[in-house]
Amino acid sequence: MAHALLSPSAAKIWMSCPGMPKLAQQVEYKVGVPAATGTLIHEMVETLLKGRLQNLTLEEYYLGSTHHVEDFDITVDQDMVDCAKVYVEYIDKRMHDLDIARPLIEEKVNMPEIHNELWGTADAILLSKNHLEIVDLKSGKWAVEPDNPQLRIYALGALSRYGNEDTQVQMTIVQPRGWHKDGHIRSYYISAINLVEWGYETLKPAAEACFEEIPTYNYSEAGCRWCNAKSICNTYNSKKRENVNV
Repeated sequence: MAHALLSPSAAKIWMSCPGMPKLAQQVEYKVGVPAATGTLIHEMVETLLKGRLQNLTLEEYYLGSTHHVEDFDITVDQDMVDCAKVYVEYIDKRMHDLDIARPLIEEKVNMPEIHNELWGTADAILLSKNHLEIVDLKSGKWAVEPDNPQLRIYALGALSRYGNEDTQVQMTIVQPRGWHKDGHIRSYYISAINLVEWGYETLKPAAEACFEEIPTYNYSEAGCRWCNAKSICNTYNSKKRENVNV
């Protein structure tokens, strides 16, 4: 699967470290078992929501089956099924609340007005009159806040295609296996005007900085923790040596 150079899922990193996207191209992208498991859970959700289960339940269709994902053979257990069900049940509830016939599942969004290298795939987009909701499934245990650059980028792309200045934007994280004081499902609301303002005043300059002739690398504990290029990053490795010598 092709990935955008300015990947929305890595936006929190490259928005603070402009050198990251191009440096990461020099490193073979590898995922571990947790990420491969998350990919399979997303596939389970997509299969159900797109009506491909042939009237079977998730348990009947998936439980106990083994799937080759990335470099791993993943067997679907009850915990994975339960995780997918929490997400699907939320989507079903919101479809009823918003009175919509169907969600947009695994919908590609792009933002050429921000940058041509910025695009991604939203798990689900729910649309009703003057309301747009991005619903993102997180299968991991590390708590994720709903107001984050990844969801803002998805929302911005969906807004440019489906919304207007009066649209109320809702960004929702569904994280069944992660603990958070606000529960497994949490949302953040932002007006279309404020979201577009963030896009042009914050996101666009950050995206453009990633293509400067001389790249800038900025160390941060939170950003470097998840950076795929840190093994070959001089800034990161220098900081590590400093910390060892303290």
